[in-house]
Amino acid sequence: MFYQILLPKNFDVKPRDLRAEKNIISYIEATGSSLDNTWITMNAWQLAVAALLCIVLCTDCHSIRNKSPRPRTPEIPSADSVKFSPLCASCTAAMSALSLVVKWDKTEPVILEFATIICKLVAKQSWVVCDGISGQFRDEFFYVFRRLSDESPAKICGLLLNECADPDDVTQSGWMVDLPPKLTPIMKRRIEKKRVKHTHPKNGRNRNLRVLQLTDLHVDFDYKPGSEADCDLPVCCREEIQSPKKAAGYWGAVGKCDIPYWTFKNMLEHINATHEIDYIMLSGDFINHFDWSYTVDEHVDTLRNLSSLVRRYFLTTPTYWAIGNHEGVPVNSFAPHFVEERFWPTWLYNEFVNMSKPWLSSDSAKTVLYRGSYSVKVADGLRLISLNSGFCETTNFFLYLNQSDPDGTMSWFATELFKAELSGDDVHVLSHIPPGDGECLEGWARNYYRIIQRFSDTVQAQFFGHIHADYFTVFYEDMHNTSSAPIGVLYAAPSATTFSDMNPAYRIYDIDYTDHFKVVDIANYYADLDKTSKDIPPAWKLLYSAKKEYGLRNLSPQSWNKLVDSIVTNEKMAQRFFRNAFRVGEPACGVDCQRDLLCSLRMGHHNSTLYCPSSFAQAPATNFEFGSGSHR
Repeated sequence: MFYQILLPKNFDVKPRDLRAEKNIISYIEATGSSLDNTWITMNAWQLAVAALLCIVLCTDCHSIRNKSPRPRTPEIPSADSVKFSPLCASCTAAMSALSLVVKWDKTEPVILEFATIICKLVAKQSWVVCDGISGQFRDEFFYVFRRLSDESPAKICGLLLNECADPDDVTQSGWMVDLPPKLTPIMKRRIEKKRVKHTHPKNGRNRNLRVLQLTDLHVDFDYKPGSEADCDLPVCCREEIQSPKKAAGYWGAVGKCDIPYWTFKNMLEHINATHEIDYIMLSGDFINHFDWSYTVDEHVDTLRNLSSLVRRYFLTTPTYWAIGNHEGVPVNSFAPHFVEERFWPTWLYNEFVNMSKPWLSSDSAKTVLYRGSYSVKVADGLRLISLNSGFCETTNFFLYLNQSDPDGTMSWFATELFKAELSGDDVHVLSHIPPGDGECLEGWARNYYRIIQRFSDTVQAQFFGHIHADYFTVFYEDMHNTSSAPIGVLYAAPSATTFSDMNPAYRIYDIDYTDHFKVVDIANYYADLDKTSKDIPPAWKLLYSAKKEYGLRNLSPQSWNKLVDSIVTNEKMAQRFFRNAFRVGEPACGVDCQRDLLCSLRMGHHNSTLYCPSSFAQAPATNFEFGSGSHR
């Protein structure tokens, strides 16, 4: 059976690339199909694969994503719910049709061309974006798809959709890491006796540790002042035109643009001159958002330039890096070792080892080279664990071959925490994608939550990025009951990039090294770029201090939990929270956006019906869409 796709009369293939038209015509002639001026014909499975490829490949094209809040990844279902799910029945039928695809290498270019055309029609993107995304993911997608085609349709659906997962199949999202038993009271007392006791010195420095977090830099080395900041591409500020609708400022543009190199340099100069920093955490996403044109060489150059710049201003300050999803080439791509070696991101892990010298031990460097994660001793009694969250990314397609604990990362994470516990050390976690975010697979999110529950006495803080907005997430003793005791807090820091529609920011934590290295205050700083010009540099200033702004007695999980209640029920507190979240004068967030952000305050894994308030105190709305994916 053949299907026909109606193309608009003004839809012109030729200006993009003659190769596309020639390949399409050659294919149609070879199959004996018909082609006139307005119709393109495909058989059923080729159309299905092309559509599937388009949908899959477009998931990270920023403006392609829905402008409403992204649906959360559902929690793992029971076996009975899977059996009678209409969604799973539809998926199984579709996969049965797709499984008819045989390994015809000659079909791949044609499928890519049709996927690109569908991208152009549905997403209304330029050829450069659609063709770029298709080309970026070509090898990865077909490598995964051809291996999935050997599986049963039901298993494929279980790998792709949490709702259809078999709870007993560890290769799907129902996998569980083994956790060590909790320590007995006697063991805890013995460990407490050998724990390093820190006190403030009677003479000399009498202050807390001050720790800088920089996240989501997304530095654009090709940024051009005066260029168009409101272009038709997902990201702007590169194309020079005579009369731009919105001209890009010298220091950056609060809109669809990344931050220029010299603005990040100015930020570092200011921090170096203003603050006394004990160590630095960089929580991922250092690469620009032009992900349809990523190359390994450009990534390597960017990482080396940025790490050199940080060292220039903080040569003797310990600096710790975490990997973000935009470090992958293609974006979000981090191949575990069960796939072919040609896909392994060894080049990236090598760069991170070099960037982290001399602050990593040889053992830590080996761990980075294998899984992109590491554990390091920051101070007597404190360890920092940098966790590669690329292994939870929903568009890391290799994971759909086997989601179970990629490269043993979660098992390694639990083991490192157990070592710290037995040594009496406290731990801070540094990572990129929050586990409750819609881009993180539920299997990873749930196991991460279980580990935090088990080691809640050891993990004193969790530092993340990715969202670009400023928020936090409370973890609970029972992950299915927000009325249970709060046991931990995840901090998602504001981004340095302006993408999209936010001023650049950085964050400093006050950490009490005499009390288990707990976070005792948070200070967010930003610059209002609308008040800058080529001759007037950014004025970096304090946006707020968490304790003072929200009237917190301390920054314990219990205090943050009470703050969530206040934000949900108190309009003035809600306005204050949303204004701070986006670093603007008024809360840049509509009603749906506010609801989605409030869900995140208690969503450490995916269960939106549990964590989302049925009603809340709304702040004045503007046009920012949290959770749309347009800012990540």
